[in-house]
Amino acid sequence: MKKLLIVCVLAGVTMLGACTKFYAMKGPFDDNAVNPAFVEYISGKAEDRLDLTEAQRGHLQSIIHKMTAKALEQRPQVNELRAKMAAEVKKPQLDMDKMEMLMKERMQFFRAIMDSEKEDLLIFHSTLSESQREALAKLILDHGKKGWHGSH
Repeated sequence: MKKLLIVCVLAGVTMLGACTKFYAMKGPFDDNAVNPAFVEYISGKAEDRLDLTEAQRGHLQSIIHKMTAKALEQRPQVNELRAKMAAEVKKPQLDMDKMEMLMKERMQFFRAIMDSEKEDLLIFHSTLSESQREALAKLILDHGKKGWHGSH
């Protein structure tokens, strides 16, 4: 009976973990709010790879949440850009000048997010030890080796 209870508990924990990861993988947004499972998942991956302290993890979670909230604010404009891009690619003749303009416009939204958190990112970086910075550099170098988003 005790073994069955242990197996059931382990199965339950595994299922809970799978559900949490699935919820996180739905993306950064949960309808019109920031998806907290996404923030937790991303910061958890960083914590595992960089061996973050609790304070560093909290700071990183704050940064991720603020950046995601900023992206959520931009969502209507970004969706409008996507619709324009989709309309362009449906045309028999692709206008690359128009596509480049739309892509540059999209990148401006991304830059605005990065600029809004630049100071916090610098502060966070200043808290990293040498070994954590080495691990971060490795993470950057390894990102994308298995495809666009296939880093471990």
